[in-house]
Amino acid sequence: MSPTKIFDEANSLQKELVSIRRTIHEYPELSFQEKKTSEFIANTLKKIGYQVTTNIAVTGITAEIGNGNTVGIRADMDALPIQEENPFDFASKNKNVMHACGHDAHMACALGAAFIIQKLHAQGKLNGKIRFIFQPSEESINEDGKSGARLMLEEGAVNDLKALFSLHVFPSLKSGTVAIKKEVLLAACDSFEIVIKGKGSHGAFPETGIDPIVLAANIIQSIQTIVSRRKSALDPLIITIGGIRSKTFVPNVIAEAVELTGTVRYFNKDMHKFALDHITKACNIAAVLGGSFDIKYVHEIPALYNNPDITNLVESVAIELLGKQNVLNIDPQLGGDDFSYFSQKIPSCYFILGVGNGDCSKKLHTANFDIDENALPIGAAILAESAIRFLAQA
Repeated sequence: MSPTKIFDEANSLQKELVSIRRTIHEYPELSFQEKKTSEFIANTLKKIGYQVTTNIAVTGITAEIGNGNTVGIRADMDALPIQEENPFDFASKNKNVMHACGHDAHMACALGAAFIIQKLHAQGKLNGKIRFIFQPSEESINEDGKSGARLMLEEGAVNDLKALFSLHVFPSLKSGTVAIKKEVLLAACDSFEIVIKGKGSHGAFPETGIDPIVLAANIIQSIQTIVSRRKSALDPLIITIGGIRSKTFVPNVIAEAVELTGTVRYFNKDMHKFALDHITKACNIAAVLGGSFDIKYVHEIPALYNNPDITNLVESVAIELLGKQNVLNIDPQLGGDDFSYFSQKIPSCYFILGVGNGDCSKKLHTANFDIDENALPIGAAILAESAIRFLAQA
C-alpha cells in the first residue's frame, strides 16, 4: 500500500476515529485509573486480530501484529483533574476529570494506525512486527515517583523495539500541519512540594505566633528571583509555583503551616541540582524568621530526545502526505512528556500534530480545550506509514 493509499485509508476511517475519540473523551480517567479506557482499547484491538497484553504498569496495554523486526507506536491514556466547560454532547461525564491534553486524540490516532496496519497484515504486506503501546499515567507519578512510561519500560513493554513513534496534539498549530524537531524537543521536568512551618495563633494576636503565610510569601518572592538573578538567560529554566494552601482557611486564624507545590523545567541536566540547591536556599528564609521547612524534590522525567535518523524518516513521510509547506520546524518546548524515558533507550520520533481550528482560547490543560477532529486521520496515517517504512528499510 503506497503512502497515498494509506492516507486515503486513514481518511476513510474519519467517522470511526471521531467516534472513538468522543467515546474516550466522554469517560476520561485519571492517572493509573484508566481501567475502562484500557478495556475499550484492548477489546477493540482483540476484535481485529491483535495479540493483546493488559495490566502492564497497572493499566497499560501492548498489542502486536506480524513477525520479525519490531517497531512501536505509543499513545498515552490518562486525563487531567479538570472540570470540563465545553457544551458538547460528548463532554466529560466524570466530574472534575477531562481529556484536556488531547490523549483521547492520541489514542484515536494510534487505533487508526492499528486498523491500517491490520489490513496490510491481512493482505500479507506487512514486513515485520508492530507493537502498539497504550501507556497509563503520562500526567502524573506514583508514590515511588514513577510515571507510566518509566514503569512500562521497567516491565519490558518496549523490549526489542528497533524504533518508536509517538505524537502530541497542539492547538496552537492549525489542523492540516505537523511540526518536527530533531534532537531535544521537550524539557526535563522536576516537581517539588514544600511545607513551611510556623506557629499557629489567633489572627488578632499575630505577635504570639509565627505566620507561615508571611514566611511563604518571602520564600516565593525569593524563588522567583532564581531564574532572573541566579543564572544566565542563555540557559533556559522555568520555576513555577503551581499552588499554595494553608492548613486552615479562615480569616481569624494564623495557620501552623503552609504547603507549596511547583514544577521546574529545563534542557541542561545540570539545572536539576542548580534548581534544587537554590530553592532550598530560598526556603532557609523560614528558619531565619523563626520557622522551619520540609522539601520533597522529585526528578520526574528527562528531556525528550528525537533521534535524527528516525525523525528524518517521519519528516519525509509527512512531506509526502501533506506537502512541504505543511511540515514545520519547531523550536524546543518547555513542556514535558515521559515519552522521554523511551527515547533515551530506543531510537524515537515524537512529532507534533496540529489540531487548531482558529480559536486561540482552546489551550492545552484548560477547561474548554478542544481539537479539530479532521486532524485525526493525519496522525493515524503518519504513525502507520512511518512504522511501515522503517520496517521496509530495516
